[in-house]
Amino acid sequence: MFTRDTLKKLHSLTDSVNEAKEIASEQLRTAQDRYGDRTQKLNREGKDIELKESVLWEEVFLMGLGCQAGKILQRLHPDVFKSYAEQDKAADELKKFCILELGVDHTKMTLSGYLKITEKLFEIMINEKLSKITCDTSKPKDKNWLSRIIKK
Repeated sequence: MFTRDTLKKLHSLTDSVNEAKEIASEQLRTAQDRYGDRTQKLNREGKDIELKESVLWEEVFLMGLGCQAGKILQRLHPDVFKSYAEQDKAADELKKFCILELGVDHTKMTLSGYLKITEKLFEIMINEKLSKITCDTSKPKDKNWLSRIIKK
């Protein structure tokens, strides 16, 4: 059931994801700024070479964590990789919540998904407005009573 508590949980999970993103991004920038010019020795195609860490970071972004550069940087900067793992965990929790509670995958939203959420929000708002009204339900004297409630 979609309720105000569902919305509060959604906002809380979204805040957690954003906070984790900010921490991971800041740690990455710090590592790149402080150690980008530091060189690391590695073996490529049978030759020993030295590369700056800034080049190694670029390789990780292009080739993924499993590449040689990724293994070196994981050893040198475990805090950065731990932060990104925590960010992924928070994002997965948000995705799971959205699918289970809202019935949509927020990472693949369609117009239909937006409309489902909008309909549920209107339903919550109308139910909250109606719960505040005490009136004689036998025969409404004002035919526009519902539109007045929604506008407030």
